[in-house]
Amino acid sequence: MHVGYNTNSLADHPLADALALIADEGYTAVALTIGHPHVRPFDADLGSQLGALRALLDTNGLKVAIETGARYLLDPRNKHKPSLVDIAGEPRVEFLRRAIDIADELGATCVSLWSGYSVSHSDPDSTRDLLLSRLARVVDYADRKAVTLAFEPEPGMFIETVQQAHELCQALGDPPRLGITLDVGHCVMTEPTGAARAIVELGDRLVNVHLDDMTPLKHEHLEFGDGDLDLGGVMDALRDSGFDGVASVELPRHSHDAPNVLRRSMWAINLARLPAAARSWIDTAAAEIRRSPDKMVELFPGATRGVAGSSAATLLAREKLFTTVVAATSDATAGPLIEKLYRWGDSDERLAVLRGLEIAALDGGLGPIACATGVALVEDALQCNDPRLVAAALGGFGGRFLAQHAWRHGVMKLVFMEVPLRAVYGLTNRVDAELGRMANDYVSERCAAGRSISDDVKMLQRLTASETSPVTVSGTEVAK
Repeated sequence: MHVGYNTNSLADHPLADALALIADEGYTAVALTIGHPHVRPFDADLGSQLGALRALLDTNGLKVAIETGARYLLDPRNKHKPSLVDIAGEPRVEFLRRAIDIADELGATCVSLWSGYSVSHSDPDSTRDLLLSRLARVVDYADRKAVTLAFEPEPGMFIETVQQAHELCQALGDPPRLGITLDVGHCVMTEPTGAARAIVELGDRLVNVHLDDMTPLKHEHLEFGDGDLDLGGVMDALRDSGFDGVASVELPRHSHDAPNVLRRSMWAINLARLPAAARSWIDTAAAEIRRSPDKMVELFPGATRGVAGSSAATLLAREKLFTTVVAATSDATAGPLIEKLYRWGDSDERLAVLRGLEIAALDGGLGPIACATGVALVEDALQCNDPRLVAAALGGFGGRFLAQHAWRHGVMKLVFMEVPLRAVYGLTNRVDAELGRMANDYVSERCAAGRSISDDVKMLQRLTASETSPVTVSGTEVAK
């Protein structure tokens, strides 16, 4: 399975930046919603757009699924209109053919589509006939292009349940190129037996998945944990079914906070992909901590035995417990507990504290006492020789709260340790002339010793060039 992120949830980012963000957070796929602002399917330069997009996908190592849910692509006044069930729905058919062409050009896993909302001025039988005749033509075109279609049932639409989607496929003769997209959040509203059961029932017909949370009462895509979805159960079902397509996070109303939502979503997915026994231990431990916060000093180091998995699994468990204690206790209680966890912990436990600070900072859950404690711990981590701790110290928490002097020296320490600077949160916004001077001194020493200069150091020089005057080092103009 390839975990992806939908570009409709990054609507404020240029496509190149959106794809880089997706890849940087560990996603291996993208669900590309064609339309404004990322791909203009009706422009004369579509070929060159797709050529550039192929290069971006290759550079970022991302598989792609094509999504056709742009809101106002075909009608600037009416969302998602015209659809396959509208009387004047031919523009939708032509658009879907164009989407199939794009999928063929990009080697996409599928084209996801849906029926559209029922219309009151047409009776159900006529609406169904329209849908079947138009979808048959789209399927025929996809078959000729060897592109897979994935039909999505959606709350409130003419086809809104998995059973109705099954019946639609059967009415068309179960074409091999017609599968189903399942939005697991929708299942909270439309599937009485839940998303995991729907995955099992769909079997090989499931070719595309959308990931989001939801409540039973409102069709609103929510971040994981804000609704009623059992994400762990969904991940278990996808794994057990052998699903090997794209499962993409779809949060189209979260573009305003996309970089942080990207990170939180991947963290939640990684937790949900832990074995059921590990998730159960984490849930039990978190409940104990809520009842008695002091249990944290026992359960935090005990995560190694509790999850009985890899070091990555143990780290995830500790991060979850850390965020639990921050959320469940007062600031006055959380601050001293955080310090104990770090001071009494080994390197792995200290790493979990630093990572936990970053996650808690993303959620805005740290009070002033916990924040001040965290700054002291991050400053301590910058003095050690463990590259993992130094890199974590310059993550999302340190990048926001470290003083500039300490932050600069942390960046240069990573340079000396040859740790990639992509670990540094907010690098481009904090570079200054003094960091440029430090980088140039480093370059001078390396050049004098006949040693190579890393791309990261060259990047630092470029970033700080506007703050400094240019000089030449070994025939290359750099900042001073």
